[in-house]
Amino acid sequence: MFIPRVYYPHEMNEGVCLSLDKETSHYLCTVLRLSDGDKVIFFNGRGGEYEATLLADKKRSQANILTFHELSRESPLELHLGQGLARPDRMDWVIQKATELGVKSITPLISANCGVKLPTDRTDKRILHWEKIAQSACEQSGRTILPTILAPMTLATWSKQAFAGTSLYGDTVQGKALSSIPTQGAYRLAIGPESGWESRETEQLRADGFTPFTLGPRILRTETAGIVALGILQGLFGDLGHTHHG
Repeated sequence: MFIPRVYYPHEMNEGVCLSLDKETSHYLCTVLRLSDGDKVIFFNGRGGEYEATLLADKKRSQANILTFHELSRESPLELHLGQGLARPDRMDWVIQKATELGVKSITPLISANCGVKLPTDRTDKRILHWEKIAQSACEQSGRTILPTILAPMTLATWSKQAFAGTSLYGDTVQGKALSSIPTQGAYRLAIGPESGWESRETEQLRADGFTPFTLGPRILRTETAGIVALGILQGLFGDLGHTHHG
């Protein structure tokens, strides 16, 4: 039986009757067509999830919080994705799939060949949009903690940030296979834009301690490359393909 999972970023406690906001009430009662007594699972992004029953009202529903389940479906790896800024639909897809794959944070990167310009006055709105996509992906995938979506920044600023782990950047010419990368608990990936990196950017990345990696003989689109790389790292060193005990 399908039980919807809903992100609700508020304090919740067992035995409490929770008044839901209009947006959540509308989603549960009008979009999902739930009714009195139906089960709902809530999570607030702080870990674990809450089993509840619904008291349905299209304007202002309530939820009886029954049980808290202290579980985690987070990756054992710390995965940080620096994604070359892509067209809106492609960027949305990256945010969604990276969240499903357990990424810890995503930073949109502005680089020399980045063909997409994000006006400064629209940045906050765009980040909120990406956060909504990540929330939905967490609801679907069972994650209880949301990834952090950072504001777009230049490649040079991002690559210089201190990082206690392995730093990698996609390079179709001289990269290593990810299977040859040392086992680590934390990885950050720099994925270039549609037209690739400039040579001065790859020099800068190497100077900042990044190792080039390749995904094989075929050149993948920017929105595919990061997702494939995350999947390989999760399969090699993380929990992708492993039996889940929860």
